[in-house]
Amino acid sequence: MCIVITLRHIEIVTALERHRHFGRAAEALGITQSALTRALQALETELDVRLFDRGTGVPEPTMFGKILLEWGQPVARSMDNLTREIRLAKGLEVGELTVVAGTFPSELWVPQALGRLAMEFPNVRCRLRSSESRRAVKEVLNGSADIAIGDRVEVRGLDDLAFEKLITVNVALFCRPGHPLLQRGVIGEMDLADYPLAGPRPSHYSSDVMDSAGDNRALTVPKSGGFVPRIWVESFAAMRGAVIASDAISWAPIPLLEPYWRRGELAHLVMNPTPINIEFGLITQRHRTPSPAMTAFFKIVRKIAAGD
Repeated sequence: MCIVITLRHIEIVTALERHRHFGRAAEALGITQSALTRALQALETELDVRLFDRGTGVPEPTMFGKILLEWGQPVARSMDNLTREIRLAKGLEVGELTVVAGTFPSELWVPQALGRLAMEFPNVRCRLRSSESRRAVKEVLNGSADIAIGDRVEVRGLDDLAFEKLITVNVALFCRPGHPLLQRGVIGEMDLADYPLAGPRPSHYSSDVMDSAGDNRALTVPKSGGFVPRIWVESFAAMRGAVIASDAISWAPIPLLEPYWRRGELAHLVMNPTPINIEFGLITQRHRTPSPAMTAFFKIVRKIAAGD
């Protein structure tokens, strides 16, 4: 017997797994709830298995549903890429451009670039997600984002990704005005251990001081490696808020900090040696044809990063 699982079947199962509600899943797919239910029942009958348990009122994938999700979602992404490549070949520019940017690029250049892009390509929906650089890279790898803007070190050893440098930014430490460390003038790396750090997980760069620090007031070192700030936040606004309200210390590119320094809202902590600078760039799938909108976005964001 030949069992036919269509792309629509995969979309239905994926929507149910994501929304855990028949009505919301149907709304997301643009169909009625009864049509979704009938399609799911027909698929379960065809496969002779139950894909979702409904006993609690919340659809929960069974073992068979999880198998279909695991194997079906990559198929759906491949079909999206296939239709996208065909649209490009036909010269049609429609659809959605998804950019996922690290904490600092999402503040510095990306919103402006997407605004300009929307003016040039009015039929393209532009979406920005802010995330840590390492998660941004994963989203490009799995196809859930078209472009990432993040730290170069996050793509080391990932041959499926291409990296184009945008800019290297100087990084500085900051704290609230009146912080006890300001009395020392210039601080050293070990001075940071006495105060909580606030910010995203730093990128995968090597630091002997951090690696040997163990758990302290500044950070924790999980068994998985790297380190995590005591106040783990992923937006610049949250970093500022945590610093202003406490003795926490944080770090950011100097262009982001200068307006707050001038207004006296934040203070510059001078450290020797200085913090490691960050090289930001555009991250894409190496073998994926860029759409006209992607190409235009690259051009726009390069100009903004260069100060044009």
